[in-house]
Amino acid sequence: MRLFLTMILFFCVNSLFAQKPVMDSTAYKTWPSLGGPIISKNGQYVFYNINNIPVGSRTFVVQSTDGKWKKEFKGGLIENSGILSDKYFLFNTKKDSMGMLTLGTDQIQYIPNTLWYNLKESKGAEYLFYPSRLNSKDLVLKNLKTNKERIFANVDSWSFDKDVLVLFKSINGNDQKQSVNIADIANGKVCKIWEGNKPENLILDVKHQQLAFKTGDSVWYYKMGSSQAVCIIGKNPKNIEEGLDLGYLSSFSKDGERIFASLTKKGNSKPQSKKVVELWSYTDTVLQSEQKTEVGDQTYLAVINIADRNMIRLQHQTFAGLQFPTSEGVSDTIALIQNPIIGDRWSMTYKWTWDLVSVKNGNRKKLNFLDNLKPFLVQLSPCGKYIIFFDTTKQNYFSYEISTKTVRNLTKGLNVSWIGIDHNDRDDSKGARGITSLIWLENDESVFIYDRYDIWKIDPLDKQKAVNLTNGYGQKNNVIFNYAFDLFKGNILNKNEKLYLTAFNNENKSNGFFVKQLDKAGDPELLHMGAYLYQTNIVGYVPDDSDFSPIKAMKSNMYVVRRMSTTDAPNYFSTKDFKTFTRLSDLQPQRKYNWYTTELHTWKSLDGRTLKGILYKPENFDPNKKYPIIFHYYERKSDGLNAFITPTLLCNGCNIDIPTYVSNGYLVFTPDIYYKVGDAMQGTYDAVISAANYVSTLSFVNAKKMGIQGCSFGGLQTNYLVTHTNLFAAAESSSGLADLVSNYGSLGDRGIYNWQDFHENGQLRMGGSLWERPEVYIKNSPIFQADKVTTPFLIMHTKIDDGCPFINEIELFMGLRRLGKKTWMLVYPKGNHGLSDKDEVKDLSTRMMQFFDHYLKDKPAPFWMLDGIRPSKEGINDSFKLDDTGRTPGSGLLSPIEQKKVDSLMTRKPVTITLK
Repeated sequence: MRLFLTMILFFCVNSLFAQKPVMDSTAYKTWPSLGGPIISKNGQYVFYNINNIPVGSRTFVVQSTDGKWKKEFKGGLIENSGILSDKYFLFNTKKDSMGMLTLGTDQIQYIPNTLWYNLKESKGAEYLFYPSRLNSKDLVLKNLKTNKERIFANVDSWSFDKDVLVLFKSINGNDQKQSVNIADIANGKVCKIWEGNKPENLILDVKHQQLAFKTGDSVWYYKMGSSQAVCIIGKNPKNIEEGLDLGYLSSFSKDGERIFASLTKKGNSKPQSKKVVELWSYTDTVLQSEQKTEVGDQTYLAVINIADRNMIRLQHQTFAGLQFPTSEGVSDTIALIQNPIIGDRWSMTYKWTWDLVSVKNGNRKKLNFLDNLKPFLVQLSPCGKYIIFFDTTKQNYFSYEISTKTVRNLTKGLNVSWIGIDHNDRDDSKGARGITSLIWLENDESVFIYDRYDIWKIDPLDKQKAVNLTNGYGQKNNVIFNYAFDLFKGNILNKNEKLYLTAFNNENKSNGFFVKQLDKAGDPELLHMGAYLYQTNIVGYVPDDSDFSPIKAMKSNMYVVRRMSTTDAPNYFSTKDFKTFTRLSDLQPQRKYNWYTTELHTWKSLDGRTLKGILYKPENFDPNKKYPIIFHYYERKSDGLNAFITPTLLCNGCNIDIPTYVSNGYLVFTPDIYYKVGDAMQGTYDAVISAANYVSTLSFVNAKKMGIQGCSFGGLQTNYLVTHTNLFAAAESSSGLADLVSNYGSLGDRGIYNWQDFHENGQLRMGGSLWERPEVYIKNSPIFQADKVTTPFLIMHTKIDDGCPFINEIELFMGLRRLGKKTWMLVYPKGNHGLSDKDEVKDLSTRMMQFFDHYLKDKPAPFWMLDGIRPSKEGINDSFKLDDTGRTPGSGLLSPIEQKKVDSLMTRKPVTITLK
């Protein structure tokens, strides 16, 4: 009897799955998504919106973090409106009214004819301010604690920060003449401190009770309690060279003694005389094409000393990066400056240079020992005592003590790798995993540094022995630790603090949280791990927007996290301890459709390495069926095992949408690929072919109906695979490359920038110049093996492509056409390295699936594959129709004689080139 009931239940469940509709364009149009949450300072309430139900609409949600109270506003509210305090939620309706909801209740107060509003906290009270209903230029300031109102008349604009309210008022109705006024929010008194031509660019320094603003080329300064603002910078500031003009005011320095501002050098706006010729010289450090991008306005950071009214230029190159001490208790009187790259990486002019500059007087000190270190490998400590840097050659961290000018090796002898596990096979990725995420103890006492798995506590003076803060737990358990909050990065911790960590298991891909008490030895404490995705911080290729940094309330230990899994859409949860979670949202649109499941598989690559990959299967999977399968790849994707993929027509405008294909009866497999510098495509071949060999042994896979698809770098890999194997029944390549030899000397970004470094040291991983390693460029270029193609092949490219030039892929199509290969090329005019125009996206999505359906599911071929699309009928979708007469794509244009020549090439031995 029990067996009978089990069988009934089994068939009922399968029947239920079978009744679910498959993913299609209707699903995309109604698919909801969550907007970013805002948590109140006390942590008791959270606000977020739900988008696209239907397209363009919004649902505003305000609820308590304990899950006991919730209020929804369906439509009727203005997009991007919504301010959350500890007591109120403020919003704008589409009827030009402001609503004020008392949190935890249904009480809403409406103020009509109010187009804008704001909320500020000052002296323990919250102040609501908005325009008066009677006169839009009257500013109403309401103390929400006492409900008392003050009205400030004839206000054009305002600035309110903590205790300082600044009002701008027109003089005699002339908007170009204004006064600047300080308002006392306690007694309502207004004091005029300046009047003149319309002021702009006001900055406030509430801590030191001062403000500054611009009018024309002048800077005016006011100290609270003074009678009037004074001009501290007039036209032609001293010590600034001719040709530079005052730009914008940025902020006051932390000690309140200086004002950071910008200087602008106007570009050449005069029409240039007609040139007969432009000279490209072998001694140009920057190509002529790149020099032309530098003719616009140039901006430089400067500082104004308030006491002596002197202006000092800090930045001498527009793109020079600056780092200042970040500690609240330390003045920003020094800056670490990284000067831009000069020339190409292979040239003797190529370098990064570093300076320490005094903000007080502009004196500079060259730091020659940092030359050629990339910007992300060098960090100034929060208190400005040290510079921490990572030497990629020595593979060690060093500190430079600024006061003594001493350089120390901090990690010598530590037998660990500092390189992230995701990017250890590229010459341009040998930098340390955690250099951009350093956090410190107070007073720069210690710095915390990532190795490949764990976190180390290190003394910048190298007096105390380095301590593995996470006790080696990460390396022992194949777990990668990261800081749980973005706010930790660059922040300062005290010795007794708890450090919350995210953890990602590199073996089974589980994700969760640990905590480490800084003053206690031993392993970090496990709080929660599971088959979810919260925040990985992995530099891998998880789907876009998969990571979400927990949000902490400002005044309490309440947090909001986002959690997803393969079968659970991204939703918000609140937590106090990262052990128990209270669900806040529950969007589950995937439950309406035949969704997907994932499995992590391992197998041996052709080179003997153990690889991982994700197998995507439909929710209504039948183990007794034979399924077609598509292999999709880009670097390493297995970290996305538990990611929820939001369905769309195309992923990133050029890739198959996995949920859609799986819902429609395909299996999808995403193998990890490891590359070797100098032979990257061999890594592709070893991984994908071995994956296909492995998957073809599974009983439910139709080994005769396997396809491949990739975009960009994945497009290059597809081009390579079809020219080196006949294992697949269909292949699609989007926005890829075919000829690395010709591309090496081309200019990217529409004929502007040098591509050579991308080939030698970047993702293409050639490991040297074309003349050093010609055989590598030839072997990794699919164009040279086009004669070996037997797979029906669909290519997509855009006429404008700043990443992979259209002309490069045309080489491949023209070669395949010349060889009589079964190849189609879809060319779109609007996209740029992928598609974004909705009509183009829909077009490619439709044609790509029709292509795979024909070759992997034996469906009828569409007319466009059989008869092409004549220019006179471009844009007409009649070609989408399927031919039900049984026609299939035929042979190419070759005459019998030419076909015989091509056939003979298939058995020809590889051509060997001897280079002298």
